[in-house]
Amino acid sequence: MQHLVVRGGAGFYYGPSVQMVSGSLVNSDGFSTSNNWNATCAQPITNPTTQSGGNTVINNPSCVPGGAASVTGPYSLSNPFPTGLVPPSQLHPNGLETNLGSNLTTMLHSQRTAETYNFNFGLEYEFPQQIVLSVGYVGSRGLFLPMVADLNQLTLSQIQQIGNTLGPDPQNFLNAEPYPQFNTGAISITGQTNGVIVSGFPGGDSEYSSLQTKVQKRMTKHFTTLASFTWAKLMTDDGNPPLGFVGSHAGSVQDWRDMRYEHSVSPQDVKYQFTWQASYDLPVGKDRAVNLNGVSNAILGDWTANGIFYLSSGVPINSPYVGNNMFLNQRADMTCDPSKGAPRTAAVWFTPDCFAVPASQYIPGNAPPYLDHLRTMGANNLDLTLSKSFKLGEKRDLRFDISSYNVANRPQFSAPNVPSNYSGWTTGPNGNEFGQITTTSNSPRQFQFGARFTF
Repeated sequence: MQHLVVRGGAGFYYGPSVQMVSGSLVNSDGFSTSNNWNATCAQPITNPTTQSGGNTVINNPSCVPGGAASVTGPYSLSNPFPTGLVPPSQLHPNGLETNLGSNLTTMLHSQRTAETYNFNFGLEYEFPQQIVLSVGYVGSRGLFLPMVADLNQLTLSQIQQIGNTLGPDPQNFLNAEPYPQFNTGAISITGQTNGVIVSGFPGGDSEYSSLQTKVQKRMTKHFTTLASFTWAKLMTDDGNPPLGFVGSHAGSVQDWRDMRYEHSVSPQDVKYQFTWQASYDLPVGKDRAVNLNGVSNAILGDWTANGIFYLSSGVPINSPYVGNNMFLNQRADMTCDPSKGAPRTAAVWFTPDCFAVPASQYIPGNAPPYLDHLRTMGANNLDLTLSKSFKLGEKRDLRFDISSYNVANRPQFSAPNVPSNYSGWTTGPNGNEFGQITTTSNSPRQFQFGARFTF
């Protein structure tokens, strides 16, 4: 077929290695030091009644000792550490006893590097009037995604066995930890910075599938438009990825050794997205449907209207955690579908009675980390722009723009409050605003006026 194009492709990529210098979420070398530079000093308050004085100034010989951060050495840009540098802890004279009695940040030998496999297949067909339709499948698979793990955390079966046999005495659980020498006295739980912490542990995975369509009409008769629609699904067991730009990333895994409890829709999943963009040269001006000349054309003619409309579903809402559990990151039990029967208002976004504390503090909750059928408010936004260009000779142009963002002035509610259960999941004046929305995630209607001179 003359106007049909078939496309396809695949590729695999490696993410940053924990053996590289990348960031604290990926790298954890086990030892670190901190060297503070006193760049400023606080002058003492000279008049307690008026609270005068007390200014913070750059360290210099005139700084008066005795302030909240008075000078204790000849700090300067040329000599920022007059007392020397703190040596790395691996050079500490305690040797193998370094960090005993405290938590340890470390890494495993030969940790796997994150891998991503991308693949797509699509069809594109050109219709008359320069209209092009594209339809394609786009997928991705992520393996060995970095996450946080605590090697001291007991397995769920160990927690249940010790709790049901010996009772809730914390010492019983501490004695069973594999590395009790690295502990600050509290039971090790992933995400609570206690125990043997591996920040770049390669334990997460993800699957993404999407149907992506696009219709484009190229510029003809002063009009062009582009519309796209995506129907997608992103599943993962790593709810706190390094790049968490979309959605809320709450809580930690219940058991990092058994990620089946964490597999759910991703907090970054946007199921439906529709975008429509159009540009039209208004039929008013010289040699157009409404012909204008002279001053009237200079003011009213040759304007171009542009619009962008965006519509999408919301992102999944996280399940609540039982905040006062000292044995594991325990999620709630879900007893019904919280998305059914809810008025979807800012006061009550979902049915709060669908969550309950599990029957035992030693077992994981059955609620998934993120709820596919319970999402935040989706986007519904329209932006418009009117623009006009003036020719000032052969090589100079002056362009004016009048833009309006969020034309309908429609608020987009943020995610509802889903606090951990310390005093009960309650709503109302004396509650913890469970299920209530108190903020918005977009800006109100805005107007912008601009001019650009090109020469």
